[in-house]
Amino acid sequence: MLTDYHMHLQPDGAEARARAAHRWEREGGPRSAGWIGHYVDRARARGVAEIAVTEHVHRFRDAAGWHPSPFWREEATEDLTAHCAALAAARDGGLPVLVGIEMDWLPDRVDDIRALLAAHPFDVVLGSVHWLGPLGVDSPDEPAWDALPAEEVWSRYLAELEAAAGSGLFDVLAHPDLPKVFGHRLPAALAPRMDAVVDAIARSGVCVECSSAGLRKPIGELYPDPDLLGRFREAGVPVTLASDAHSPEDVARDYPTAVAALRAAGYETITRFRSREREQVPVRWA
Repeated sequence: MLTDYHMHLQPDGAEARARAAHRWEREGGPRSAGWIGHYVDRARARGVAEIAVTEHVHRFRDAAGWHPSPFWREEATEDLTAHCAALAAARDGGLPVLVGIEMDWLPDRVDDIRALLAAHPFDVVLGSVHWLGPLGVDSPDEPAWDALPAEEVWSRYLAELEAAAGSGLFDVLAHPDLPKVFGHRLPAALAPRMDAVVDAIARSGVCVECSSAGLRKPIGELYPDPDLLGRFREAGVPVTLASDAHSPEDVARDYPTAVAALRAAGYETITRFRSREREQVPVRWA
C-alpha cells in the first residue's frame, strides 16, 4: 500500500489562490467533493490508495493571532470546523481521504495547539518547524538566512525539531531537514547534534515523513536525504510517505524516487493513520 499524507487544497498566498481559483470554483469550491476528487484521481493514477489533506494551521481564523508574521495574519481567513466537516463528508461519500492538519511548532503556543487539536476530529497531525521566532526557515519573504549565519539557523532549527518531537503533540514530523531547502546544507560541525536529534525523535515515538517535495525545491532532493533517512531507520523511527502537494498535479509526484529511497534505507512498512491511531502496512505499489 502507498499513501500520501501531506497535501493542501490550495496554494499558499492570496495572489496564487486568486490565479488558481477558477479550477476549484467550477467544482463547487476548494473543499468540494469534486475538487478533492481531483486529488484522489491523481493519487490513484500513481498507485496511491489513501490521502490525507493537511492544510496549514495558519490558514484558519482559529490560529489568527498565533504568530506576528504579516503573511500568517493575512492567510488566517478560513473556518477550521467547516474545513474538517467537508473532509469528513468527502470520506463518508466514499473518497479515501483523511482529515489532517499541518500544525506549526510554536513553543509559546503549546496550550493553544493542544486545545485546537483536541477540538477537531483529526486522523493525522503533522508537526512542522517553519519558524525560529519571527524568522521563516523556508520563507523567501521572512528568511532566517538573511538575519543569521547558517550554523545558527540549523542549530536553532534542530533544537526546535527536538522540542517538537518531545511535545507529544504530533503524529509525524514533516520535512525534518527543511533548512536545506535553499541549498544551506547541515554544517559539518553540527553532525553530532543531528545524531542526538535522531535519537531523541526515536525515543519520542513520533514518525517522520519521507517527502518528495524537496525534489521540486532548489535543493533538489528528498526530505530527508537518503543518508538521514537511513539513520532514522537504524534508530527505529517509523515513516509516512508525502508529496506536500498544493495542487492535484503534485499528488504522489516523484514517488518512485521516494519509495526507492525507503527500500534502500531498509524500510519495509509505512505508517497508516485513522483517528490518530496508527498501524504499519507494507510499502508497495497497489
